[in-house]
Amino acid sequence: MKIYDFKQGSQEWLDIRKGKMTASHACEIGNNGKGLDTCILNLMAEKYSRGEKPQYSNEDMERGKELEDQARSLYAIENGAELKQVGFIEYSEFVGCSPDGLVGEDGGVEIKCPSDAVYFQHLLNGEKAIDSKYVWQIQMNLLITGRKWWDYVAYNPNFEKSIFIKRILPDEEVFKKLKIGFEIGEEKIKSINKMINK
Repeated sequence: MKIYDFKQGSQEWLDIRKGKMTASHACEIGNNGKGLDTCILNLMAEKYSRGEKPQYSNEDMERGKELEDQARSLYAIENGAELKQVGFIEYSEFVGCSPDGLVGEDGGVEIKCPSDAVYFQHLLNGEKAIDSKYVWQIQMNLLITGRKWWDYVAYNPNFEKSIFIKRILPDEEVFKKLKIGFEIGEEKIKSINKMINK
C-alpha cells in the first residue's frame, strides 16, 4: 500500500488513477460480470486516449463539492476525531482508492451530501437507506487500507439533525469477491495492454 498526498482532482491525481480499478467501481469489480468488462474497457480507453477526459458532474456532485468540507468539520467536532485527507492509496499497480478521509489509526470516512429527499430517507430508514454501491465502495476502502472500520457519513444542512453516521466493519465475504474481481480485472488490463502495445 502506498499513499499519495496530492490533491484529489489535480493532474497528478488524475494521472495516478489512469489504468487502475478504483473504489468508485467496487460494485462492478465485486460482482465480476458485464459491469467489470465495461469498467475495464472505459478505464483503458481513458488511459490510452490523448484527449482530455471531460469532468462529468451533476447536481449531486456539485452539492457534494460545496458541502463536503462542512461535513468533514462537523464529523470531526461531533466525534472528537482527527481526519487526514489523502489523494490516492495504491493497493497495487492495478488497484487503488481515494478516501474522503482517514480517521486516526483505525478508521475512515465516506462522505455523501444527498438531496433533501434522499437525506430524509436516511433519517427515516437508517442504514437501509444507504445505497449498496456505497457499501461496496467502503468495503473496498477497508480492504485496501487495512483499517478496522469506516463511517458512512450523510450530511444535509437543511435539516435540524444534519448529519447521519453509520459505522461499517470489514466483511470478509465481500473482500473475497473483490479480490477475485481484482485478479480478473488485472488479467483483462494486462491483455489489453499487450494488444495495444504489440
